[in-house]
Amino acid sequence: MRQAVSSPAVLLAALRATGGVDAQTASPDVVRHAARAAQASGRSLVDCTVSPMALEGRRTGLTRGITLRWMPQCTPSPEDSHAYPVRMLPVIARLTWACCLGLAWPRRSDEPYPGCPFTRAAVVDLAADLGAASSWIKAALDHDLIPAGLVIADHSAGSGPLRLGPAAAALPEPFVEAMRRFHDQLPRPAQAQEEAGDDNENGDAWESTQVDGTSWRAGDAGTSGSVPEARAGEW
Repeated sequence: MRQAVSSPAVLLAALRATGGVDAQTASPDVVRHAARAAQASGRSLVDCTVSPMALEGRRTGLTRGITLRWMPQCTPSPEDSHAYPVRMLPVIARLTWACCLGLAWPRRSDEPYPGCPFTRAAVVDLAADLGAASSWIKAALDHDLIPAGLVIADHSAGSGPLRLGPAAAALPEPFVEAMRRFHDQLPRPAQAQEEAGDDNENGDAWESTQVDGTSWRAGDAGTSGSVPEARAGEW
């Protein structure tokens, strides 16, 4: 889709409805005005990676997108205030999400998003070590995490790699800091556990990843807004 949205209000509505849209859906001016409107409501726009739908209804390769994230000082706590319902992911989906995080986020000092690409097989194998059946894990990926935008698949390469999705990019900073506190408890392969233990000794060894020629490196996302359903899996 190329600049199909001409109204900032429509762009914000699309972001709230889908969790993330192709950055070329709207012109830079529309995006700029939408960002100002979002800021007035305590949110901001951040870069992410999306898998847009082609006209014939199939997913295409990954491309640069935008999503909404709550500003740190405006992040709501609906679990405490009961201001609105929060979707809770099933237990097996939370376990699968923890495995995805463990694979994508090896170093606590880095930002979890965009993280490292990982494979479906790696998630299944890691969860199997914890006693979870492969059919459960595959179902959690396909019916919970991918629809929620927490995980995204690169459909340009067949059954290509997975990576953290736009809902992960939209996680508010207070949530990310809470995740850091249990980073060492995330499931991950034994070798990755050892490398994570050297976090403060070896410095930043991550390579930047490329999506449509754009460099995506942890920490480049800026500030932004969130999707209530995406924050549902309270780990």
